Amino acid sequence: MKSDCVRVGVIGAGIWGAMHAKAYAQHASADLVGICDLDLSRAEKLSHEFDVPGSYSSVDELLVQGLDAVSIATPDAAHCAPALEAAAAGVHILVEKPMATTVDECVRMINAAKEHEVLLMVDWHNRWNPSMHHAWRAVGEGEVGEVMYVYYRLNDVVYVPTKMLPWASSSSVLCFLGSHVFDTVCWVLGQEPEKVTCRRKEGILTSMGIDTADMYLTVLDFASGATVVVENVWVLPQSAPALVDHRWEIIGSKGVLSFDGSYSGTISKHTEATPSGYPDVSYPDVIVGPQVHGRQLGFCVEPMYHFIECVRDGLAPLTSGADGLLNTRMLLATEESVRRGETVELAEF
Repeated sequence: MKSDCVRVGVIGAGIWGAMHAKAYAQHASADLVGICDLDLSRAEKLSHEFDVPGSYSSVDELLVQGLDAVSIATPDAAHCAPALEAAAAGVHILVEKPMATTVDECVRMINAAKEHEVLLMVDWHNRWNPSMHHAWRAVGEGEVGEVMYVYYRLNDVVYVPTKMLPWASSSSVLCFLGSHVFDTVCWVLGQEPEKVTCRRKEGILTSMGIDTADMYLTVLDFASGATVVVENVWVLPQSAPALVDHRWEIIGSKGVLSFDGSYSGTISKHTEATPSGYPDVSYPDVIVGPQVHGRQLGFCVEPMYHFIECVRDGLAPLTSGADGLLNTRMLLATEESVRRGETVELAEF
């Protein structure tokens, strides 16, 4: 037991719950004391991997372990209930994105955190991406002048909804990827949009028995005059050279910023296995979450470190429940635009 550390538990033992567990297992100020999952065997497997003393199948069992903080890494629609339980127990909360799938749930989470005086942070890990941080600073300091246009694409190979996420039918590429883009754009521009217009396409995944759309193409209009075009697709062919296709361009009155997080050129690999795509990709990940000598690196773990340090030092996190609420409003406005077939005002949500 590290008595000088933040006692933390992880709720959700899936892919990203494992990333939270890795981060806490590595951080000198974190004491990872328990992992919870509805599937107890998954919690036990992850606990064994990181030598965690407790495995639980209910949030109640985890919360009575004397925790200071929890990470909630459950599927999109299952964030609110454990967050409310944690807040009521006086436990600080880091929740995966999107914070919740309804405005009411977001508001309830924010109010519960305020009432019980606990931190509520959303894991927008692109804010710790060095390239994104550089763009945020460059825009904020006026280096590119007035931003006129942003094109932002964040796409996935079909492996993600068909093999990686067993709950893809109950989510969407808009929630899974678009939520990241929406937060990053609002953060970098320092604004929230006024209007949202979206087109959605489906057919490939539904033909496979996965009841979710293939892609969203969203246009965000800001009061400043900036227009942002967002592309989110998760049916790229399995043979694609990387799991994620992540690129953007910001055009301003004084300059341009461009980013390619998919094919950075740092290293490429071409073997007999790479034509089959992920997990044997031609462009290995050296930015988001690489492992070096058994240690997890990359900006994917930085938000967890920040959360632990905020709990330890009594600081306000760089991302908040208010950010999560804005993001959920944007997601709902986007879906409503699809339903109506027209532009909608964000103020409606």
